[in-house]
Amino acid sequence: MRLAIHHIDHGGGIAITILAIAIVAGVLFFAKGDKVGSYGDTKQKGIDVSHHQGYIDWEMVAADGSVKFAYIKASEGATHQDTRYDYNITEARERGIMVGSYHYFHPDVPVNEQIENFMQIITSYPQDLVPAIDIEESGDMSPQEVCDSVACFAARLQELWHALPLIYTHQKFYNDYLQNNFNKYPLWIARYGFFFFKPYPSLNDKRMPALWQYSNRGKVDGIKGRVDLNTLCGNIKLYDLKLVK
Repeated sequence: MRLAIHHIDHGGGIAITILAIAIVAGVLFFAKGDKVGSYGDTKQKGIDVSHHQGYIDWEMVAADGSVKFAYIKASEGATHQDTRYDYNITEARERGIMVGSYHYFHPDVPVNEQIENFMQIITSYPQDLVPAIDIEESGDMSPQEVCDSVACFAARLQELWHALPLIYTHQKFYNDYLQNNFNKYPLWIARYGFFFFKPYPSLNDKRMPALWQYSNRGKVDGIKGRVDLNTLCGNIKLYDLKLVK
């Protein structure tokens, strides 16, 4: 579809034309879906998955060639363990995709119980990448209480894995709750946008994330429906997130 912008002398005409283009672009964006190689360096692209994706044909994912790494949900809170974790991490790694595991963290649940839950499941499987903490909700706690809880969990993971874990969240939550508190930890930040305007995450403390989740509606061969897409930022290489063996 070709859209022409005509010169309009009367006030508001140009604005209306631009708005119309934006609406059409938005419709196309949400209808089409993002491909893994549609943004940034395809050599640094990855996905993150859980039971929400259902059955994944990892052979097809690997054959596509654009997915270099995958973060796989292992656990949540004190008791939940993802029902697709065993299959996903085993199949992905056997197909040559580098894998890491993440825990969906609840700041209002005791840290020791969550550590035990996470470690119980992931230590049975080889890990290529540092573990990740997914923090998206406050549990009605203050920013300081959230930071204290996340910091305790992150410190325990660092102690157990001898590596700094990734901290994942979306841009607004980071700016509201986490900014200026986790300078030594690599960040994984979700920030989405239209296909013609996709800025890097804008963090109030000016940090550059290690990973950017740039879409939650990606299309990847072997996965039915939509999946999160991620890319490494700045000068970060996948090697920088590898566990030292």
